Amino acid sequence: MGGHPAQPGSELRFCSVDQRIGDQDAEQSLRRQAELGRLLSAAAGYRVAAGDGSHVGWLDHVRYEQHADHPDEIVVRRRGLLLKRRRAFPFSGVETVRPRERTVVLRLDDVMFKRSPSA
Repeated sequence: MGGHPAQPGSELRFCSVDQRIGDQDAEQSLRRQAELGRLLSAAAGYRVAAGDGSHVGWLDHVRYEQHADHPDEIVVRRRGLLLKRRRAFPFSGVETVRPRERTVVLRLDDVMFKRSPSA
């Protein structure tokens, strides 16, 4: 088939299937993150539990400092003997929000809990 030689820079380029799948995964991750942020912004007063179901405290508020689509931290209040104590947990530590149960579930182990800073 005779034709004209391709001019430099005029050839078609296709992205690999792996790249498209990676892009779709990244997009789904961003959507999930934004949805989780939206649910957290309306979750003040929700019970906060560790992944094993143990009670951590109550969601006091969320902090937005670096990101617009999700909070950077959640602040959880606990009642001590005489004082209210607050602890900050990173957004990455939130596993899910269950609006029907009014519960926030953390990916939390004992080490993460002990390392969480007071807020």
